[in-house]
Amino acid sequence: MKAMRGALLAWLICLPGPALGCKCTAEQSVCHATASSEVIFIGTVESVEPAFLDPWSLAQRPSLLLLNQQSQFARDEQAGGVAQLKQTMQKLFPDLPEYYRAQLEAGKTAGDLTALFYSILSQGRRARIKVKSVFRGDEDEDETVDVWTNFDDCGVDFQVGETYLVYADDDEESGKIETDRCTRTRRLTDAGADLAYLFFYRDNDEAGRVEGLVTSDPLYQRDLDRMHDQQSITAPASEAVVELLSKSAARYTTTDGGGHFVFDGLAEGTYKVSVYEKGFPGTVKKLAGPQDVEVEEKGCANTVLVVPNK
Repeated sequence: MKAMRGALLAWLICLPGPALGCKCTAEQSVCHATASSEVIFIGTVESVEPAFLDPWSLAQRPSLLLLNQQSQFARDEQAGGVAQLKQTMQKLFPDLPEYYRAQLEAGKTAGDLTALFYSILSQGRRARIKVKSVFRGDEDEDETVDVWTNFDDCGVDFQVGETYLVYADDDEESGKIETDRCTRTRRLTDAGADLAYLFFYRDNDEAGRVEGLVTSDPLYQRDLDRMHDQQSITAPASEAVVELLSKSAARYTTTDGGGHFVFDGLAEGTYKVSVYEKGFPGTVKKLAGPQDVEVEEKGCANTVLVVPNK
C-alpha cells in the first residue's frame, strides 16, 4: 500500500486534463436537473483551494515537483526529510482544519504523511464563489459560499475570475455544497439554454414543462432513459406536428431532427398530447395520441409517442 501511494504521489506531477477519464450517465435535461438539485445559482469564483491543485494555476507544476521531491527525500530517510515534507505540506494546505493539522504535526514517517495527503485530497477542491443570482437553495445574492468538487477528472475545473452556473447538492452530514462534471454545472457563457429556463422558472408560477420524443420504433424503451435529455431516439420522427391540448387552449410545435419537442410555461394540470403528419393544419392526419400527461406545479413531465413507420 505504501509503495502504491508513493507511486500515486509521483503521478500527481502530471495531473490529468479535463474530463479525460470521467464516466457519467447521460446528462439530465435542465428541468430534471433543476428538480433534482438542491442548490442552483450563478456566481463568480474568487479563489480555488488548495491552490496547487488549481488546474489553471501557473504555480501548479512547481508546487507538485517540490512536493514529490520532498516526499522522495522522506522515503529515502534522508536527514530532515520528514520535517521538510511537513513544512511543504503546511505551505500547500494553509487552511487545514484542526483535525488534519494535528495529524500533520503528529506524523513521524513518509508513510504517515502520504496517507494524510490522500486523506486531505479525498475532501476535494474548494472553490470560493460569490453568488450573483439564486434559483434554488438558501444562499443570498452577494454571499460568498464554498463549493466542493473532486480533484480528479470528475471535478469541475473552476477558474478564478470566471462566472459559472452551478448545480449542486447540500450534503446534510458534512454541510458541504458539492458539484461535479456529471451535473449541468458550466461556465455562464455556455449556459444559455439553462438560463432561459431558470429565470422563467424562478419568476413565474406557471413554469411547468413537457418534454417529449416521437418515434416510429415500438421497442424504443430498450434504449430510452426518460430522465435524461438525449435529444434523439431510435427511429425519430422529425418535422412531425405535436399538439398540446389543455381544457382552455391548444398549442403546437414541430419535432426536431431527433424527434424531440418541448412545451414551456405550463400551469399545473392534465394535458393531452397528439402527433399529426407534417403539413398540419393544411392536411389533418393524426399519427398518435391523444396521450395524457400530468404536469405538477413548476414540474417537468416526459412523454414518448409512437407513430406508424412509413
